[in-house]
Amino acid sequence: MFFSNPVLDMQITIFLLALSVVVAVVVFAVSRKIFKTLMWFSILANLSFLVNIGSFMYLSYNLIWLQYFSLLVWPVINIILIIKYFKNKNEKNS
Repeated sequence: MFFSNPVLDMQITIFLLALSVVVAVVVFAVSRKIFKTLMWFSILANLSFLVNIGSFMYLSYNLIWLQYFSLLVWPVINIILIIKYFKNKNEKNS
């Protein structure tokens, strides 16, 4: 989507995915909570694929399933993770 070049779009996606891993490691180092770390990684990794959702990258690398998964299923998983996180956080505060 950025430059209509599948190779460059894949490099941008992989860079953003690596950045998601770095952020998740930092979150784990600070909080020492696995669930919180996985939640942040899942959200940021999904965003890294959603940035290029209209790209030719998915067709050229035969990743149509990933395009549909990151557009339809992964956001639902992230919403469930966020709800569970805040529900557990509120139960601990009560």
